[in-house]
Amino acid sequence: TVPQFPDAPRARAGVGWVGFRASYWTGPARLLDGRLHATRWKREIADAVARRGAALGVPPPGLAAVVVGDRADSLLYVRRKGEACEAAGMRFFHEHLPGDVDQETVRAVLRRLNEDDDVHGVLLQLPVPGHLSESRLLECINPRKDVDGLHPNNVGRLAMRGVWRPAFMPCAPLGCAELLRREGVDVRGKAVAVVGDSNVVGMPMSWLMRDAGAASTTLLHTQAVNFLKKYQSLSPREKERAETKRARDDALRAVRDADVVVVGVGAPEIVTRDWVKPGAVVVDIGINAVPLRESEDEKKKVEKLPGRAAFSVVGDVHAEDVSHVAGAMTCVPGGAGPMTIAALLSNTFLGASRRDRQAA
Repeated sequence: TVPQFPDAPRARAGVGWVGFRASYWTGPARLLDGRLHATRWKREIADAVARRGAALGVPPPGLAAVVVGDRADSLLYVRRKGEACEAAGMRFFHEHLPGDVDQETVRAVLRRLNEDDDVHGVLLQLPVPGHLSESRLLECINPRKDVDGLHPNNVGRLAMRGVWRPAFMPCAPLGCAELLRREGVDVRGKAVAVVGDSNVVGMPMSWLMRDAGAASTTLLHTQAVNFLKKYQSLSPREKERAETKRARDDALRAVRDADVVVVGVGAPEIVTRDWVKPGAVVVDIGINAVPLRESEDEKKKVEKLPGRAAFSVVGDVHAEDVSHVAGAMTCVPGGAGPMTIAALLSNTFLGASRRDRQAA
């Protein structure tokens, strides 16, 4: 039986609708509906999983997630990944290790999963506790099972042009690129600005946009991002200083000229309308927990995690403000997040398909 993924609700006029939580804006910007396209993508993957099982008589693809410690947000993210796997007809293996586990024990778990033929994808949920070496642990994952696309072998291949292609693309950039494709946003010949240079989002996103044919891809690095974050907290008088305004304008010049802006810096609503040129496409990968606000709209984005007070979820883009200048944009929640999960399922199925070809 093929699992069913009902279509997510479509946007209403003037409203970015994302199910029981909503990100409202009153501007004319078109909604890039990540929840809808993720639902359809996951249905396509579920169909492929069912066809593979029927044709080959093999067990379903398997994804293993290694979680160290009891961070509530990490456990929530892993639970959602497991639910998505099960809904797509895949198997999910949850390896939950104590927060004080030593490096060698985690490495042993990763090596065991590398050798397990029932596991086609392995991910290490980040961040890990400070006493562990994240980079050393990521290196332990077999690049052919590295469905997060974070092994140095895969990162290096993605950075290079030509025939050196990675086994897997990082999930957040891959999901965003797929969302743009499904929404008919063609970046060929366009100017793209990526705000943030993280290894997980910003850097690989810039390479994907380069390979998709963008005329230029500008990356706003940590130094500029940190200045812009600091600018947010300045007093109105400090913001009006000539040298401060000039430094901000210099930092934002490429962003303001971009046809497509992708943001992932972890700064609540840092992007305002004066960052974006009229008609630009804005993709918000940021997800930030902020204290509850009193407005009625914010109450519709309430989240709860064990041991924490309820909070609202917002992106790096001030959606209401930017919606009055952007041509199209994602909302948070319900934009890049669902597409990231779907990309993880796609990578896991790709890993299983490669194994099938090797066995044939």
